Amino acid sequence: MFRRISGIAASALLLGFVACSDDNPSGGFDVPAYGDSSSSVEPAPQSSDDVGGSAANVASSSSQNVAESSSSVIANSSSSAKTPKNTAACLWNASKGDYLVNTGFDPDSTRGAGLWYNISDDPDGGVTEVYSPDVCGFEAPEYECAEALVEYCGSYCAEYRFRKGTSAEIFGGMGFNVAGVEDPHASHALRYGDISDWGGICVTYAADRDVLLRLYTDDTFYQAEFGKSTEFVEKCVTWDALNAAEASKHVSSIRFIMPGTDGTKGHLSIAAVGKYDANGACDVDGYAYVLPKSSVDEGIIVLRSSSSKQSSSEQSSSSGITGPCTTPESVSDLWYGPRNARNGNDFVNTGLDNGSETSGYWFSFSDEKGDAFVSWPVMQYEYENVMNLLIEVCEGICGTFKYRSEGVVGIGFNVAGEALSGKNGAPDIADVSAWGGLCVTYTSESDMDVVMSNDTAFTYIEKIALLPKVTLPKSVEVKTVCSKWSDFVSYAETPSDPTHVASILFVVYGNAGSESKFNVIGIGKYADVQNICK
Repeated sequence: MFRRISGIAASALLLGFVACSDDNPSGGFDVPAYGDSSSSVEPAPQSSDDVGGSAANVASSSSQNVAESSSSVIANSSSSAKTPKNTAACLWNASKGDYLVNTGFDPDSTRGAGLWYNISDDPDGGVTEVYSPDVCGFEAPEYECAEALVEYCGSYCAEYRFRKGTSAEIFGGMGFNVAGVEDPHASHALRYGDISDWGGICVTYAADRDVLLRLYTDDTFYQAEFGKSTEFVEKCVTWDALNAAEASKHVSSIRFIMPGTDGTKGHLSIAAVGKYDANGACDVDGYAYVLPKSSVDEGIIVLRSSSSKQSSSEQSSSSGITGPCTTPESVSDLWYGPRNARNGNDFVNTGLDNGSETSGYWFSFSDEKGDAFVSWPVMQYEYENVMNLLIEVCEGICGTFKYRSEGVVGIGFNVAGEALSGKNGAPDIADVSAWGGLCVTYTSESDMDVVMSNDTAFTYIEKIALLPKVTLPKSVEVKTVCSKWSDFVSYAETPSDPTHVASILFVVYGNAGSESKFNVIGIGKYADVQNICK
């Protein structure tokens, strides 16, 4: 099934597990850096309508015991810490593959304890929107969604698009229930847990705005203020510092709230949670990475492994390509999304058009079942060039491959364009041997095959698995991969024939109910490559 990209439907990028309501985010206190002192700050309990009851009149404490781990930038946490962290106190560490906070109150994971969820001002009349990367499969359960999101982000991550509604406050956030709910299938009444033995809490996070930590009890929440941080930092606060030593014996949830102002955005990413320890609780291996404009999840803060920087440089040095370091743009002469967005060009400049002026235009395709398709992140309006809009939004060509059943879907372009005579728009043949191969700059949530098709009768979908290809490894970070034509090998391991190419295809296979985001940012000739800057 072939579709020239002209009319494009909108795709939603929203993932929201649970929405709850919070009132009065003001109050609380700043968490000072490790070793600082603050003896006069008095935290105030706040009312919480979503928990029920009226505000408690809790006495404030004049003393404070708050700490920030000395290894606050966790890219080098293990080497920079003056004192080893008490990792036995760590309850959840996304860099270890955990997706539930181990609160100890739901060992069978049947009541939702420790399961992360999203929060906004929506139930109180607000209109703030919470966006998380669209990694949740069709009708997948919440546990699977949370696991997929943590795997994608290396943390629990979200973007908040703050809008003023009728609520008193504007905010978004995330949190987890300590003991879960009474009956997930019938009643969402919160259960309570005694976490006084934690002594407090340690949180590893990155945020581009200030964040409020809230401890919820019967009818009150206790609050501390965490500052914004462009790197992942671990901050620890005691229950005494929150004036919540007694309240910590009856806790329903712990939440992290980001206040905002109308028309702005905020991003929050939490990588670890632990019991209080003055030296910190969780060793998190990685660094904060903000997904760039070329990503469909632009602005989201993710945790990337420290080893990924090293592996990128190793790949560059071991690729056999030598010479001055060049940028992806310099090896994307055929197609470069940011440049095309500036110039208003919506096609791949193959330089091999057969005179039809139809070469390089993008199309989408799927197998004959028609159960797989591309969902685009823009909507077409009357008289609007939808491709230009798509390229402007993506700085590439991006979307989400979606699969109702197991199948194949992809995008591509014709090298020479449509045949000039009698083939009903079927592609013509071109000689691309002078290119030497292809360089592709991209992001993709799944491995993506780049296929050389010599088909001129629209039968390539039927035999796509047999055509010469290279496979681009999945990568949520922008990645450039360069391959010689000799690297393109068919299923029968026969070499490709670059003198006889009709189309270049980008193909992803998917299981029923799955989805996969992609962005093809740059395409260039291997012959122009010297060395890719990592």
